Amino acid sequence: MNAQQPLLLLTDDDLLADRWQPLATSPVRARSLDGLDVWRAAGHRLVVVDLASAKGGTAPLWTRPGWQRNAAGLAILATSSQPGDDEGLAVLNAGASGYCHSHAPVDTLRQALDVIASGELWVGRALLSRLLRLVDTRLPRIGLADWASPLTEREREVAQHAALGESNHAIADALGITERTVKAHLKAIFEKLDVADRLQLALRVHGVR
Repeated sequence: MNAQQPLLLLTDDDLLADRWQPLATSPVRARSLDGLDVWRAAGHRLVVVDLASAKGGTAPLWTRPGWQRNAAGLAILATSSQPGDDEGLAVLNAGASGYCHSHAPVDTLRQALDVIASGELWVGRALLSRLLRLVDTRLPRIGLADWASPLTEREREVAQHAALGESNHAIADALGITERTVKAHLKAIFEKLDVADRLQLALRVHGVR
């Protein structure tokens, strides 16, 4: 990432904060969710959050008012020392733009920050696939008319495959089309359904959003 880009490190773990220092030239440190209010008010967006921080309560960090007030206006890389499918799905659905291990290599964290700074989602393909399949198995499917009416028949097929976390290559093979065509269909699907990525698409297919 651009080392000059403002970055907020939200953690009450001093050792973790030290580990994250190389991510930016002069990152700003916050120990509680109140830091998100100040950061957003200053016009900044990029944040790395330690989900184990701000333990003052039993509610997960992403369900608390400070997070909910600000998540939509920030690009948040949520990190966990014990990442898991359920937590990842919950935190991404609560507005985080990325999810990874809090002790991932600094280069990996930089790459993740670059991705979310550009407006994309970062979770890694394997985790994304697991999260989307988790959505598929745990939530009931709703009628096609509720989400697919704006789509062509082929776009519906592509959407259903993509909502399971399948790669563009796998979708192309399954439908007998090129990867370039898959990309074109996905672009049209995202625009028609007003979703930004495959996770939002999966949730839309199941009527979650």
